[in-house]
Amino acid sequence: KQVVMSGDNVTISDALQVDLCGKHILSFLTAKDALSFSMTSKENKDTTCLGIFEPIKLHDGMVRWGGSYASGDHKRRWKEIHIPVAIPTHSAQFSCLWKDQGWGNRKGRIYITGCEDLDSPFKDEDVVCCTDFDAEHDWKPLRLQFLVEEGKRYFVWYKVGGGGGHELFLRNPVVHSLIYDNYKGYLVRQQRALVAKGAYGDAPLFPLLLRAVALYAQCSFADDGESMINKSIIDALEDLGLSTSNKNAMDALVVLASSMSNAVRDEEPGNDDKDYMICDDSDDDSDY
Repeated sequence: KQVVMSGDNVTISDALQVDLCGKHILSFLTAKDALSFSMTSKENKDTTCLGIFEPIKLHDGMVRWGGSYASGDHKRRWKEIHIPVAIPTHSAQFSCLWKDQGWGNRKGRIYITGCEDLDSPFKDEDVVCCTDFDAEHDWKPLRLQFLVEEGKRYFVWYKVGGGGGHELFLRNPVVHSLIYDNYKGYLVRQQRALVAKGAYGDAPLFPLLLRAVALYAQCSFADDGESMINKSIIDALEDLGLSTSNKNAMDALVVLASSMSNAVRDEEPGNDDKDYMICDDSDDDSDY
């Protein structure tokens, strides 16, 4: 497309206005740089429409893996990092505490891959980020960031280490997403309300019901923006901490509910070989 701007100079803000929320331009920036740019002025903040979702848990408590003598050096897929198709996402961050068995050689590693073929084995070319060093003997914070590409699905892989006696521990793994909020901030507001109510759990029926209610409420707004939603529905949504004040709020809720439903439907649990992986939700480790 040919871009024509008034005046002699084309500013970055002008380009962002043409490129919806600056998705193409900001895709070349890290999350930190994109957020820094958005905060340089109110105009840039409004134009980029970046928002940070509340972190989503991948697992409650602690995960523990043990590596066998022969196959401990193999990379194994653990869980999918769900990136909602309907929500434009700039980048994501996987965070947790991690450590190894606490003695001996250090061999544990974490990898994030992005691919279109869900049945694909581990490939080095699919790695979008990984740990630069082996897990240490004591709990340390881990953060892995990556830019999101449309059409790809992202997975957490791990390597414990071979030779016998090696273990790898993760505690409280979560995912943060930096998204483009095209609904005047209501995507972030509604998502935070849902997280606060524990909606991102393992109950597959909830997102389906929420989506049905949100679609009904969305269709209840007249052309002039007046709501004709039944009061009982308004009360039910507001009891969840959700906004029902305008159509942007309802549009955002429909998108969120749809993405939650898709995540439950499409979830790829990864490797859960009981001889290899042990999930321990107890919080009695004295090291932390």
